[in-house]
Amino acid sequence: MYFKKIILFVIAGLVLLTSCKREKSPVVTRVGKFGITASQIEVQIPEGFRGDPRVKEEIKRQYINEVLLYNAAKNEGLMDDDELKAQLKVTEVKVVAQYYLSEKMKNLNLSETELQQEFERSRQYFSKKYDLVVLYFADKSKVSQYRSILMNPYPVIQSEVSKLGSPDVQVAPISENLGVIYYSYGDELFKIINNLKVGEISDPIPVSSQYYVLIKLIRISPDNVSDEEVKEFLRRSILTYKQTLMRDSILTALQNKYKVVEVSGR
Repeated sequence: MYFKKIILFVIAGLVLLTSCKREKSPVVTRVGKFGITASQIEVQIPEGFRGDPRVKEEIKRQYINEVLLYNAAKNEGLMDDDELKAQLKVTEVKVVAQYYLSEKMKNLNLSETELQQEFERSRQYFSKKYDLVVLYFADKSKVSQYRSILMNPYPVIQSEVSKLGSPDVQVAPISENLGVIYYSYGDELFKIINNLKVGEISDPIPVSSQYYVLIKLIRISPDNVSDEEVKEFLRRSILTYKQTLMRDSILTALQNKYKVVEVSGR
């Protein structure tokens, strides 16, 4: 089974970084002595807009303005500012880290056999939609009070939670496909939701070290999702899961290689 617990894993700019060309990129514009290369423009264009010349020109125009400001900052000595140096170092670390992961993950793939097996196993879930009310809270001693609030219709629940005036108590409606619930929230929470009867309220479920949730099932209705939509969702979910596993494996190995030491004092 692929998903005991899903941790959504998104690396900003991963696709952009992967697409960078390794060969030296030609300079397309000069701003003073600063040469703007084609790759510097290309990596800023969002995925899906690479072939749009209007987007490319707008990105280029904005970047020229930023280079003008960058040159001014250098000439006025701001590059020696300690806060700016710290920001530059953080940015460098983040970009290099993302690029490193993108290189390690670029050969990750999902075979059609894997996809088909997961599709056949989980297709049944995607035919249902669950309407839920979820109550988040921190004080477990008040579970009976919160359960009694959840026994009301949703507008009354909202009103009663609002009257509590506590930031540690929040309520939210969720209308979601059961298959999405399974792959997004993990196996244990899925089982709790899937076993609820309409109108039933779950026992308190810990969602962090401080917070719990109570879940009330409002309605189960058919959901018409095509096989192709299900397969595309599964493809994204499984690849995300594989990326998470690889990322965790890489980090575990690096933690063993490089000693992390907390430094106290100055």
